[in-house]
Amino acid sequence: MEDGTAGVGGDSRPRASLGQMVRAVFIGSVLGLSGLLAISLWATAFVLVLGPNTLGPMEELALSTLSLGFGTGTVAALFMAGRGYGSSYLDFKLPNVSGFVYVIVGTIALLVLQIVAGFVMMQLGINTADHSIQQQASQGNPEILLLLIPAAWLIIGPGEELLYRNIIQKSLYDTFSKRGAVVVASAIFALAHIPAYAMGATLMGTASTLVIIFLLSLLLGVTYLKTGNVTISALIHGSYDAILFGLMYLQITGQF
Repeated sequence: MEDGTAGVGGDSRPRASLGQMVRAVFIGSVLGLSGLLAISLWATAFVLVLGPNTLGPMEELALSTLSLGFGTGTVAALFMAGRGYGSSYLDFKLPNVSGFVYVIVGTIALLVLQIVAGFVMMQLGINTADHSIQQQASQGNPEILLLLIPAAWLIIGPGEELLYRNIIQKSLYDTFSKRGAVVVASAIFALAHIPAYAMGATLMGTASTLVIIFLLSLLLGVTYLKTGNVTISALIHGSYDAILFGLMYLQITGQF
């Protein structure tokens, strides 16, 4: 086990009231939605500075990815400042050997879970929705996916894990059991992906995709819970995304 500072078991403190739970869920949801808003605001600011008519698809995606990092970082910083937390609240730590084992096993587990969940949906006759990036790449810009491979490790994984694990999930520990916090944070994480999958998809397709994202998020949340190190969940998240982007590129370009 990496650190264990996040804890893995039940809690000895008194059970929170229903009102406290509802308030905690509301605050967590607001943080998640604030992340989306901050990302959008940063993207708009970048476009205004650089000029909307000078950006091609690759430049727009690069700015969108940078906005994700800046947006999640902004929300995290505001939350920590509001609570009076210092940098020690952040759980980014260099993994040890067992930590890297978590990364390898966790990445494989996410990929297997993705395959199994997708297969189950297919057997049930339920179509899943495509991410907006995949839709864009399929329309003649597959090189976009190559740009996203390093971004998955450097920005996407760290940014999303910072907000949804280190900030939202960790803040829920004060109200819910540790495992309950994982479930609630995972639900918020899944719902935050609605804008990325809803465009051009059916209601059932979007819903089934959010279910899969929720399951994937549970695994990431449990990893963070067990290790107390968000670097590990960020590396798993980033590795999973990087592999998917690479496979999408090979498939779209006919090499796979």
